[in-house]
Amino acid sequence: MRITDLIKYDNYIKNDQIRQNEIEKYSKQIATGKKLLSPSDDTVATVAALRLKTINLNIDTYLRNMDFVSNVLDQAESTLSNISNAGQELRVEIIRLLNTGVLDKEDAKVLRDYFVNMKDYIIKQANYSIGDTRIFGGVKSQTDPFAPDGTYQGETTETKVPVAPGVEINTTFDGSKYLGVDTNDKQMIMVKVIDKIVDIIDRAIAGTGSLGELNTATISVNGQNLKILEAFDVGLNNVLQYTSIIGTKVKVINDLKSGFEKNKVFNNNLISNLQDVDAAQAIINLQKAQTAYQALIATYNQNRQLSLLDFFK
Repeated sequence: MRITDLIKYDNYIKNDQIRQNEIEKYSKQIATGKKLLSPSDDTVATVAALRLKTINLNIDTYLRNMDFVSNVLDQAESTLSNISNAGQELRVEIIRLLNTGVLDKEDAKVLRDYFVNMKDYIIKQANYSIGDTRIFGGVKSQTDPFAPDGTYQGETTETKVPVAPGVEINTTFDGSKYLGVDTNDKQMIMVKVIDKIVDIIDRAIAGTGSLGELNTATISVNGQNLKILEAFDVGLNNVLQYTSIIGTKVKVINDLKSGFEKNKVFNNNLISNLQDVDAAQAIINLQKAQTAYQALIATYNQNRQLSLLDFFK
């Protein structure tokens, strides 16, 4: 069969385009560091990489939420620890007061001031805010959750954010639970006890009562009449319990965060394997494509002038 000049030229153009495309492809791979320059290069790998990137975007959202929640939990745990530490100091003073009483009115006034200051400190801590958000007010976070007398005026509904699929952690807390509020009158139990002690001291100073009432007085706590120390322990133990609950939530956050960070590193490695080019291999491929292109040009130039007449004698 006779090979016409047009056939030779068409074959040359077709192979010329193939080799130029190869050179362009490998040059771009080396320049960009990516082997997937367009979705058509490898549809399956492109889809897999996009899916992994979407997963990582979700992980980034959860990690941002975790950072925010961790800060809130740390502040809440610190606040409850401050209140429980104050409560434990108060408990020691209450026991001493129940066992020994006070020597005179001056001692009584000093003790009264101590209890009042501790009450104010506890309420101030209970109204702690991050920015303008009172963390123990539930969803009602723009105003102090506790009135000056320790009455809870916040909400029981809490604000939460997702930190993992199906897992939500508080960013505000129901202060009536975390700070030991009486279910009937909504007053913080430790504050109720302090008010009772201050009232007894005031009446003793005024001569209308006796400090001996400290050993006999009762306080209504959640519908039960309890002695002063018993009532105080109910409120203090409630704060201690929820301090440990927040500590547990901190551990959950840390465990989840560690797992997500490992998953993200693993996903990034998979994405790199799917998308990133092997530089050494790309250079070899480029050199092969260049050699093939040079051979194509040389072959065409060598054969384009061939004619059947050259073989006639």
